[in-house]
Amino acid sequence: MQDNKSFRKYQVYFFLYLAVICELLIIIVERDDAETQLRRERDELYRLTQKIITELVETAPVQSLNGSTTMEVGDRRLFFVSVQGMGPDDELTRPPEVLVFRGTDTLQRLKPEVDVRPVEHQLNNGERRYAFEWTAPGPGQYRFIGNSANNRFDEGPGGRVKLASMEFPRRIIEAFVPNYREIFQRHEVLHSELSVDVIAAGSQLLLNGGELVTAAGYPASGFIEVQGVAASSVRVEPSHGSVTQEDERIRWEGTFPKPGDYRVRLNGRDTRGAGSLSRDETAFRVTVKWPVSASTVRDAFAGELFRKNLAVAGLEDRSRYRWEAALDGARIAAGDGSLAEFPLPDDAAGKTLRMQGFYGDRIYPVAVDEERLGDSRFTYAVLDAPVRFRNLSFSRGGEYPVNQEFRFDAYVCGSCIAQNQRAPERIWVDAESESGRDLLDDYVFVPISDASGRTVGMRLKFYLGGRVSRDGEEVLLTLHADDAVRRIPVIIYPD
Repeated sequence: MQDNKSFRKYQVYFFLYLAVICELLIIIVERDDAETQLRRERDELYRLTQKIITELVETAPVQSLNGSTTMEVGDRRLFFVSVQGMGPDDELTRPPEVLVFRGTDTLQRLKPEVDVRPVEHQLNNGERRYAFEWTAPGPGQYRFIGNSANNRFDEGPGGRVKLASMEFPRRIIEAFVPNYREIFQRHEVLHSELSVDVIAAGSQLLLNGGELVTAAGYPASGFIEVQGVAASSVRVEPSHGSVTQEDERIRWEGTFPKPGDYRVRLNGRDTRGAGSLSRDETAFRVTVKWPVSASTVRDAFAGELFRKNLAVAGLEDRSRYRWEAALDGARIAAGDGSLAEFPLPDDAAGKTLRMQGFYGDRIYPVAVDEERLGDSRFTYAVLDAPVRFRNLSFSRGGEYPVNQEFRFDAYVCGSCIAQNQRAPERIWVDAESESGRDLLDDYVFVPISDASGRTVGMRLKFYLGGRVSRDGEEVLLTLHADDAVRRIPVIIYPD
């Protein structure tokens, strides 16, 4: 009876011991899951910080000079200096001044706040506008040069660096943009130029259309240069397309359905005059390209950085592109430029990614093949990133001694750029002979890291052992990584 009571007592102790062991195992598993999630969040934060800093450094303010490019002697016109891309905390530390040149001689210096004044009632939309008036003194070509300075980038006390309205420690800026001081110096002083032709009344009308490059199916557009008379008094009839008057300039626009070189004839007439001096006829060339996409992206993968080049042949100005992206109808990213780049959430698999690209605020044509055109709206079914087996030291049907070291690498990535690679959760190998024997003797895991020390893959080294036939024996090597499997038969010989 005493023995039975002792047995029950130890049985209780044993179950308590099992409960403690199970609880410890649960804690260890939860800790490992938490560490994996923290690593993913750290990597995501690293990518986002790098992207934010790089974009802030590269998106510097831009200054432009705008106004009439053709005037008659005695005309007095209004000109504008515009600084775009300014943040709410950015200031012009030196407002614009304008120097007027004729040849190499400086004719005038238009002073800030005196001659060049801020435009009243400006909207706070990132643009600062200044205006000045100028009277054309005599025939010839004049060159306006505008200069200003801003504080968008600045190095402050305590090792802090200002980028627009944000501050970062200097060591972070140096890590992501080593040449940031050179970039700061280049963008601190803003510069713009404008050439103005001043003509005498009664000069001969001359037209120049230049050359244009566009894509089939997309409206080409360009300004027609008018010499000899003011553009506002000229009427132009094109052989293809249409023209519109925009202040002191004439814009031509036209669309071509097929690629090729086209010539557009222009007939111009000065509405104020008569005779040969008031008419001109010329032609310009439009090169139309088939809008083949520069992108090879076919799929999108959950938890990865999605990257797509939106540019097509014929639409060459990368700064005129912009894009938007939505996941199952919810907008997740947008940007300017021809390269779309943004992270997809870890839980995005099975959802639908839709992108729209714009060129000059229009949906643009994209070639489907050599005959058909689609447009710049793209749809992707988001997939789970697959496992990739790489750098195998053996191949199908290869012959190897049993004591050789074998190895392979495994990565998880769909779009396998550096930022997207990660190691699989599990990796192992089986080695079975044709007679059913397990020849796997030993194995070693070797993490694969990138330059920053982040683990991006896993290498498995393994070794075989046991007796094999002198004539060689077929062995099936089965590689496993997460749910991926690859089977490779090889021939193994004795040492």
